[in-house]
Amino acid sequence: MSKLLKFPLGPSALFIMSFFFIGVVFWGLFNETEIVVKYVDAGPVDRFAIGQVDQVDDLPLYVIGLENGTLRAIDTRLEGSSCLANWMPDDPRGRSINYQAGYGVFKDTCSEKIWAAAGHAIGGDTPLRTPHLEPRPGVDGKQHIFVEFIILDEFASDENSKK
Repeated sequence: MSKLLKFPLGPSALFIMSFFFIGVVFWGLFNETEIVVKYVDAGPVDRFAIGQVDQVDDLPLYVIGLENGTLRAIDTRLEGSSCLANWMPDDPRGRSINYQAGYGVFKDTCSEKIWAAAGHAIGGDTPLRTPHLEPRPGVDGKQHIFVEFIILDEFASDENSKK
């Protein structure tokens, strides 16, 4: 029992914890996940209308005009899979939740799950991601909407392989 009392527990625990957290810092330095954030020009503000869904370039990004006059960006990449939710403008299943009972849903090509035009889940509990958007002056001097688009390692490598 007297040997245990001679072993300084506090300084030993401090040394072990310090060693552990220094290892965490070095692991983070050498195993970086590359995340690139781009702001994509979705077009002039006056282009958007309430209830209208517009795709941003050829990206899995859409902008919809909400009934309160604001805009919402929707990222249709589905977390945890390589699938996308595609906009199906003539699908009637969204009429119960869409603005003015309009047609159209986002449909997952892998699981057949669907979301309303504003990104709300229909028959599920996980909405689509809604990235940040902000109005800024465009190159033409008009007010434009810029949508945040986050590119992760695996998506960036897919984009590079297409070039």
